[in-house]
Amino acid sequence: MSLAARLPSRPVAKYYCYMATNTMGLALPIWVVFLRAQGLSYTEIMVLDAVWWLGLTAGEIPTGFVGDRIGWRNSLVVGNALRAAAVVAMGLSSTFPVLAAVYLLWAVGTTLQSGSTDAWLYELLERRVGETDFERIRGRGESVTLAVGAAAAVAGGYLGGQNLRWPFFASGALWLVGTIVLATLPSVAVEADERVTAADVLPLLRERILGSDLRRFVLWVGVLLGVAQAVSRFTQPVSVDLGVPVASLGWLYAGFTLLAALASARSAWIRDRAGLEGWFLLAPAVLGTLFVGAWVVPLVAFPGFVAIRAARAVTRPLANGYVNDRVATAGRATVLSGVSMAYSLVKLPFSVVGGALADLGSPLAAMALLGGFLLAATAAVHRGGSPLGLASRSDVGAD
Repeated sequence: MSLAARLPSRPVAKYYCYMATNTMGLALPIWVVFLRAQGLSYTEIMVLDAVWWLGLTAGEIPTGFVGDRIGWRNSLVVGNALRAAAVVAMGLSSTFPVLAAVYLLWAVGTTLQSGSTDAWLYELLERRVGETDFERIRGRGESVTLAVGAAAAVAGGYLGGQNLRWPFFASGALWLVGTIVLATLPSVAVEADERVTAADVLPLLRERILGSDLRRFVLWVGVLLGVAQAVSRFTQPVSVDLGVPVASLGWLYAGFTLLAALASARSAWIRDRAGLEGWFLLAPAVLGTLFVGAWVVPLVAFPGFVAIRAARAVTRPLANGYVNDRVATAGRATVLSGVSMAYSLVKLPFSVVGGALADLGSPLAAMALLGGFLLAATAAVHRGGSPLGLASRSDVGAD
């Protein structure tokens, strides 16, 4: 095969360039340390996460509809600009009410992107590139984000060691570059007769999500991502308690992120070998075991934190590919935003409960309790006899 044949098409290459800027790696290693430095408790930090999820929940459907109406690329540009403004505002904030407002602004920007990103990519591959392996391209894009994020984490750790606000300002500059890249992406127009109206939104969501096998699938993915998200918030305090200096958190996150990037790049391979049903039962079982194990042997927390990032990196492209295969062009971003809204609703209680457990006991204790819940839920799902409602790949798209 020639080199030209191996290189991605120009639109896909631009997508990878955007994904290279789409990292929180600069600020992520010191995120919780920054919030704790502002005097916030673990409960308040998790309540901020709940505010974030509520903002996503309230904004997903309206912004998904907007994406279908104004164009997915335009929605991406506006959403990324709002995110850039929000991350800079976070670096300037120091009180809980102001941070809550920043989280809401950030959530609106994210909802403008959540459904539109995958809708744009899926339709672009199908219409203009002639490439049908969405999971492979999406997984590689995720791995690009993670790989760049690994290097950014190292830089962010050092920046945070000098001033905890600087990583947020640097993230804003990086996302501004991403906004410019997004503006150069090719537009994938939604034909007028394929656009949904405001009156179509609720019936469309009832039919495509609540009235299909996606209902159980979305619920279970939400549980998996919700527990993983809540436990990931304990990475920094647990690591510091186990002797990792704040300035070295960037290197720790870089290692986590590189391993997650490798996993994301192999998401299609994992799908082909383990199957969707296998992955969505194996991943929570492994995570739950590691979380509980960290209570007995605290150092097990480190492979647990790696597993969180690897599991999320693989879960996102597999879940998004499965959902995309089962929805039509008409209202694609609206349906995908509805799915993201459902994830947010499921994630919300885990954030609040996780913070309360950490304040009552310790982050490690909260980690173990959430892991025990995940193990029990996985066992219940397994006993139910393939309750995820997953169809074979030959069946997808039949709707």
